[in-house]
Amino acid sequence: MGRTGKSSSRHPQAGMSLMEMIGVLGVIAVLAAMIVPKVFDVIMDSKVEALAVAIQTYETAVTNYYTDIGTVLPLNQEGIPQVETTGDSSVPRSLAARLTLVSSDPLVLTTNLWPKFRGPYLEQFVSQRPPELGVKMFLPTGVTVPLGTVVTGTNLGWDLNGDDGKSDLPSGVYVAYFKLEGLSEEHFLKLDQIIDPLVSATPAEKKLRGRAKWDPAHDGTLLVYLAHR
Repeated sequence: MGRTGKSSSRHPQAGMSLMEMIGVLGVIAVLAAMIVPKVFDVIMDSKVEALAVAIQTYETAVTNYYTDIGTVLPLNQEGIPQVETTGDSSVPRSLAARLTLVSSDPLVLTTNLWPKFRGPYLEQFVSQRPPELGVKMFLPTGVTVPLGTVVTGTNLGWDLNGDDGKSDLPSGVYVAYFKLEGLSEEHFLKLDQIIDPLVSATPAEKKLRGRAKWDPAHDGTLLVYLAHR
């Protein structure tokens, strides 16, 4: 009579072996390495696009203000246009602050050019809170350099035609522009493709040609031409 006992056959062990787990983790790591950079690119592109839209909004506001008032300069308390170079929204007499005033605000008086004011031209502009990119933003005004002056990252001249690196603006007129501090070179070049798509130049030339120019020597400062008088 044969002995009965426990079967000697072994069942396959449930779950994954260490080598299989390592293989799966390796595949996940490869996929992550492929996907994550693209996700960051999409995020960066969306931030650049948001900044471009904001700049267009500021340009429209300045243009509408100019249409009503006849100048790009902010009005002082007496309703007289006055150069204000900081462009800081915390300064009440800056263009940035004036554009957000409501027509019924006590600061909007009835003297000189104030009766032409039809604000607000902008819902909001806070120098300490730029849209998506940068550290601080401003809406300064100033006097342009002589026509034909070589454009630099800091002077008030813009090669709007994007052809020779020399200012196309008339000599000595008032200009309103957008200033953003803390913009990286990569972000600038992407923004420049949106703002100055027709400017055909090398990356180095793009930094000084067109409506947008960028200066790496001063905290990555972006200057965008808005309007002049």
